[in-house]
Amino acid sequence: MQLKSIALSALLVASLEAGDSVGVHYMYYDEDSARTIVKSPSFSLHKEIGFDYDIDIHITHDTVSGASPTYYDAASGASARLPEGIVYPQDIVYGDIPYEDHRTAFSLSVTKRSPVTRDEMKFGYSYSNEEDYLSQELSFGMLHYLDASKNSSIGYGVSYQRNKPKIYCFLDPNECDAISGASAMSVTKRLEAINLFWGYTQILSQTSLARASIFAIFENGYLSNPYMRVVRNYGTFDLSITPEKKPSKRNAIGFVLEYKEAFEEVMTNVSYRFYSDDWSIVSHTLDCSLTKEFAKSDASVGIRYYNQSRAFFYSALKDYFTTQRYASSDRRMASFDSWNVRLCWSYHYNKRITFDIDGGYYLQPRYYHSLYSGIGVRYRF
Repeated sequence: MQLKSIALSALLVASLEAGDSVGVHYMYYDEDSARTIVKSPSFSLHKEIGFDYDIDIHITHDTVSGASPTYYDAASGASARLPEGIVYPQDIVYGDIPYEDHRTAFSLSVTKRSPVTRDEMKFGYSYSNEEDYLSQELSFGMLHYLDASKNSSIGYGVSYQRNKPKIYCFLDPNECDAISGASAMSVTKRLEAINLFWGYTQILSQTSLARASIFAIFENGYLSNPYMRVVRNYGTFDLSITPEKKPSKRNAIGFVLEYKEAFEEVMTNVSYRFYSDDWSIVSHTLDCSLTKEFAKSDASVGIRYYNQSRAFFYSALKDYFTTQRYASSDRRMASFDSWNVRLCWSYHYNKRITFDIDGGYYLQPRYYHSLYSGIGVRYRF
């Protein structure tokens, strides 16, 4: 089987697998030399029903242990609990606070194809549950071919996500007092998100295609991180360590440009993503990958560069915030550059069994680095 025909099929219907399959995978993630460890086994199932329907199921369970950096009062110990009483300047430390968590996630998608035009409709549902966070999402997507030869197509979709973050009162007493009274142990907040997408795909030749898409994201609700802290009024008698506070709304727009081409036994993929939101964050992502087919295996290598500007309410300085309404020391809101290099090798043991090994290295030069690796097996039936 020639790679060109494989590549072209993959370009046309990248979300589909050939035939029924079931798979298991295990991922191990190490951030900053064991500062944070994530272990993530997962299970996936792809089932075709006739020629017109596909069902995809994915289940995963994450175990997380490690430490998260933020400000705390050294006199009270490295704890996410807000300090009580007087805080002295010499006791303010920006360091790691230990934590542990478990997450179970489930997703289901059903794809329906038109018998004549082969247009596709996809319906999706996802569920994720942690000790202090519950998330559910419904999605709908449509792929419509513009000509009989299927050289041109448009795709569009929408998703609605409803999240329920749980805020423990020892993390942010003000959130609890305002809603459920001072005696409450925790309070459940609300966060909703709507994602919109529209894209156009054009096959340029037997071995290449180009794709352009636009997207919009609208978030509304509790967007702060209850475990993050900021220092206010440093150098005054009103010195305190308080919970961060982000705006309760976030609107973003962006676009993605992508080009794929197959050269004999190598397929290339280059993409650029632009993102801008009303928190003053503007980001650029450039991603390049190569995939080569061998007699009984496939190998791919990819590299991604990411750059973003800082949110208007971010500062890592302990003498910056005073009475500002919004304030955060969350590094994800900072300006930074990052690099990600990834590798993947798939070995086709026979027509039914495929083994996968993958891994990568992520680097944010100003903040942290991480390594991740995974191993899995897929069985076609």
